[in-house]
Amino acid sequence: MKKITVARACFALFTVLAVAAGTESVFALEVSFLVGDVSLLHQGKSTAAGMGQALADGDTVITGAGGLAVLSYGDGSEIRVMEKSRVRIGSITVKDSGSVSVISGAINARFQKLARGSERKVVTPTTVCSVRGTDFLVGVSDGADSRVEMKEGDLEVRNPYGRKNLGPSSKAEIGLAESPADEEGEADMAAWKTARDGELERDPVERGKRFEGYIGTMGERSSKSSGKLRDLDSRLGGKAAVGKKEIEKTGEELSAVQRDMEDDALLNESAGASIEGILDRFGKDKAEIYDTFYRIKEESNKVAEQQRINYEALQAVREAYGRAYDEIMGKHRESMEKIKEGFDKESVKPPKR
Repeated sequence: MKKITVARACFALFTVLAVAAGTESVFALEVSFLVGDVSLLHQGKSTAAGMGQALADGDTVITGAGGLAVLSYGDGSEIRVMEKSRVRIGSITVKDSGSVSVISGAINARFQKLARGSERKVVTPTTVCSVRGTDFLVGVSDGADSRVEMKEGDLEVRNPYGRKNLGPSSKAEIGLAESPADEEGEADMAAWKTARDGELERDPVERGKRFEGYIGTMGERSSKSSGKLRDLDSRLGGKAAVGKKEIEKTGEELSAVQRDMEDDALLNESAGASIEGILDRFGKDKAEIYDTFYRIKEESNKVAEQQRINYEALQAVREAYGRAYDEIMGKHRESMEKIKEGFDKESVKPPKR
């Protein structure tokens, strides 16, 4: 099998978002079916959802009791939003991410197989599901725990604490501030969610501590990303990345930083939306609980702002990498051409006998 160079792999990753934006008919979402109570939150205003309605980044689809909405892509992929669910489209920080975030409730996602190098992301407050073509269920409790049930295909679930590959008929539970783990229970998604929602109701203080640790981890990772970007930027502007191997290694590192930054931004946005739901649930009449989660939401907002700044810095580093790559690879090709031109074939011919 012909090996794909690291640089080409990096380039493929860098262009995924641009490709997604350019193939609007495939990656754009619209409401293809609805029944019952289905509303759309767009730019802070709530309206009844309509058949054929196009969805934009930042929109939130909300289903009430007995409500159901089917969101469809141009390639035939679809997301069925079950009753009593909140699903947000796209990301504030990661432009044209093509992501769908399950804030609470449940969905059934059915994705057509994607081309190599393409990826869709279904996100919850606690996990990123990396999708290339599969059929699976995702449930999220009011306290931000997640559960994934596979029907067909394979799926990777990941967060800052770990990652796990899921095959057909497998299940995983991803608790708040925990790594993905096998879920062996026989309870269906509705029963699972009812049990997890009960945990939040019984002990919101413990849930607040988990959220504090989780948002704290996001803040630490954001600071580390800032440092990595500064190091890469310095390397690209200095004398370190002077050869083909060095520039390819830099590209590989930049790809990894980009993936982690995008995942973290999506997770933090979803976690922040989950906290907003908890604030609405308890209200100001339970002042101690409300104040705790309000403070955590402010910390999440601060992390989100740092993530936004980092993402802008990432774009600048990507541009610097592109320039350095073109220059170095151009010199490499030039050098190889000179070697070929100076190669005397006659001098290495075996002597005549």
